[in-house]
Amino acid sequence: MKKWMTLVIAIILGGGVFYTVARTEAPITLAELATQPQQWQVKVPDTTASITLNSIKKLQQQPYLMGEYQTLDGADNVTIYLNANQAVQQGKYIATSFVTTNSGSGTFYYLSVFEQHNKKLDNLTNIFIGDRINIEKIALVSNNPLMIKIDYKTHGENTPYALPADVAKSQIYQLKDNQLVLQK
Repeated sequence: MKKWMTLVIAIILGGGVFYTVARTEAPITLAELATQPQQWQVKVPDTTASITLNSIKKLQQQPYLMGEYQTLDGADNVTIYLNANQAVQQGKYIATSFVTTNSGSGTFYYLSVFEQHNKKLDNLTNIFIGDRINIEKIALVSNNPLMIKIDYKTHGENTPYALPADVAKSQIYQLKDNQLVLQK
């Protein structure tokens, strides 16, 4: 009788493990993520809030994933435009940039790192790169530790913000304790 009970329990447990393994889905690809804004959970800079992106909008002939946040006092709306086509991936980490705009005149660019959990992306950290800059390329230069290089153009000392950014700049950041740390 004991052997019979052991066999029944083994079959039940084995079937449960098989069902669980069979239901585990493969992580979603970057190409798919670029068309699914609802997968991206983004921390709103200068707040403790996070938002889920909810639409796609074309800016400068490129699709951007978009979401909006209204401050608690209702005084300001922040719109986030995430460039998923610029995203690069290393294992479970994805690095990309996003832009925030509000009722002011600035257009603020951030480098961001996300961690992928099946089909959802959690925003680990963001770091401010500049106002009204032009990000040219994001690349992963190392995976252990995770190092990210960002190439962009910023405004020179005598270049007004009304003109395009004209000074080339590169920076390398390391993901350390879920923070981006500028490397010297």
